[in-house]
Amino acid sequence: MPGFFALLVLFLFSFLSSSLAAGANLIKIVLLTTPAKFSAEAGKPYLRGAEMAVAELNAREGKMGIQFLLFLREGLHTEEKEIQELGDILAKEQAHSLMGAVVKGAILPVSRLARQYSLPFLVFPADFMETASTGAEPDNLFWMSPAPEALQRAAVRTAGQFPKKRFFLLAKDSKIGRSWAKYFWEELGRLKPDAKPVGEILLSGKVGDYGPYLRTILAANTEVCVSHLGAKEWVRFVKTAQKQGYFKKITHFELESGSLESLVALQKDAPERVWGISVFPFWALGWKETKEFVAKYRERTQSYPGLEALSGYVSIYALFEAMKKGGSLNPQGILKAMPGLSFPTPIGPLAIRPADHRALWPIWCGVSAFISDYPFAILEELKSFGPDSFRP
Repeated sequence: MPGFFALLVLFLFSFLSSSLAAGANLIKIVLLTTPAKFSAEAGKPYLRGAEMAVAELNAREGKMGIQFLLFLREGLHTEEKEIQELGDILAKEQAHSLMGAVVKGAILPVSRLARQYSLPFLVFPADFMETASTGAEPDNLFWMSPAPEALQRAAVRTAGQFPKKRFFLLAKDSKIGRSWAKYFWEELGRLKPDAKPVGEILLSGKVGDYGPYLRTILAANTEVCVSHLGAKEWVRFVKTAQKQGYFKKITHFELESGSLESLVALQKDAPERVWGISVFPFWALGWKETKEFVAKYRERTQSYPGLEALSGYVSIYALFEAMKKGGSLNPQGILKAMPGLSFPTPIGPLAIRPADHRALWPIWCGVSAFISDYPFAILEELKSFGPDSFRP
């Protein structure tokens, strides 16, 4: 229920009691999740990823006299009452840091609250593709997710290499959607001067029937349609498009078709040869760290980890590396060490960009296909854009 608060001590290892008796340093991290009524899976992958990281660090660093504790706080944290209650918790528990998977409207008020206590706030936006940095956020806020601009740029740079010339664009009628549409056409024209724009539709809210839009796209003799519908709307689009044989007539690129949420939701109904983007194509990454992370997550949850789980996991390690870099366990030392921080992750080293406190995240573009290893489609023919590809 909203306002619920519980202390979760993760994986009590046999050495924990002796470490505490010896005066172990307790690193207290308040972790925010959204209520179950907001989403059945709200915050669960993020929490599971964080739990895994805490368990690993406690098993290793506990022997050195350090223990990480997660304090869970459930709520939307968009109302003043919730913010006040959260402030009371931060003060009472003398937290070292704040982190969480939160809705867009909570990011600024929570980060401002944390700033009063000189605490770093590591955030994963629940809808990260609709949550861009304005550059005016408090300096204690750190974005532990890819920038939406990175996915947009990767999409247009990939689509610009297609041999076909007639392009159609579908996007949300939102501030970010309109900005994306403007950027898409300008950048496509620069990268592919012979490209011909044949149509654009900005969609307002949930679409009742995608049939008329599909007919409009095909009537324009479109060769390539690039869209950003979001994971949930993409599933609805696909179901209608499949019935009309749409994907056999056109090359389609959806920004979020390669997300684990989309792939798992569609299962065997996913169309093949659709272009998309993945920020964690674990099926194609052969690194030891990736395989171990996926295997542990699978063992713990009987599911595959997506971006949200990975963000929870790497956020804990970012805090740990900031402690080492700053040579301090106090919140002010951690906060000071975060900008410019580089730390290892299951997708290779990540760095916190000093300019906007955004984790520089690698991006992969590819085309959907089925292989026997997974019950859902994956992306193949991957084109990698390194984590520094989109620096300002």
